[in-house]
Amino acid sequence: MPVDQVHRFAFSGFGYQCRVVENPAPRTEPIVVIGGAFQNMYSYRRLERPWAEAATLVSVDLPGSGGADALPASYGFDFLTDVLTDLLERLGLGRVNLYAVSYGVPVVYRLAQEHPRHVARLVLTGAAPIYPPEGLASLEAMVEALASGDADGYARRSVDALMAPADRPVRNRAAVTRLLARDMAAVQGNGFQRHDASTRRVIDWQGLPAGGLTGIPTLCFTGEHDTLTRPDLGRDVAAGIEDSVFTLVRETDHLSALERHREVSELLLRFFTDQPLDTLDFLTPLERPSRARRDVPVGAAPGGH
Repeated sequence: MPVDQVHRFAFSGFGYQCRVVENPAPRTEPIVVIGGAFQNMYSYRRLERPWAEAATLVSVDLPGSGGADALPASYGFDFLTDVLTDLLERLGLGRVNLYAVSYGVPVVYRLAQEHPRHVARLVLTGAAPIYPPEGLASLEAMVEALASGDADGYARRSVDALMAPADRPVRNRAAVTRLLARDMAAVQGNGFQRHDASTRRVIDWQGLPAGGLTGIPTLCFTGEHDTLTRPDLGRDVAAGIEDSVFTLVRETDHLSALERHREVSELLLRFFTDQPLDTLDFLTPLERPSRARRDVPVGAAPGGH
């Protein structure tokens, strides 16, 4: 794999950074990765090799993440969208393939809505129009553990919030549980404030902006056992995106990219290079929720999920 180039910039007084892995002969537009709340620009290296072989790869630490400056919780996702827009314009990449995970979804959704000229294709995983009460309760439990300085308790609360109950069949559960618990228990010093701010930003979030998306090929997916951003929530997000594809990764939960990283890597590569997805046996049948919603007769009761 080519050598990483790390670029550091600032926006409105907050420093941020990105890794760029150049591909001199790309088969698709650059792939830009915006990870979850507690991830950094190196978190997806296990998935990246096939992507870097097909495109220039950009992985980002927005303010509040990884090696970027800390960001108070009073700065919402709209500010992070403005930072990401600033990055794309600085790098001059033209249209890009955007991959957003959980916390990253509100950031890229608004960017796609307000600056569609920047987006060739969009992948949203772990998406919700707004977090449900039970999800918010699990995040608030994480904040309470952080406030008490209880690192082990924070690790336990994180596993409870992000992973499915033990009775659900999840691939590589034991290994992913150990990894997550180890990383969360290791948070200390300034890390407590960073994790607290990121979690409060999610808790305070008012939901995706109205109006949906049009004109951008979009894939929405999550794990079939995701209990934080449940499948019905992801399906609702997809229903507001013109001709989007919705599916679930079998035997995973909110952390599907950790539990089945090879499969998720292949899924994104296929989507970003316009290859068919319907032959992938680790997915549930592909759905087109926006078409289904459009086809409901006037006056009909909405269908359940």
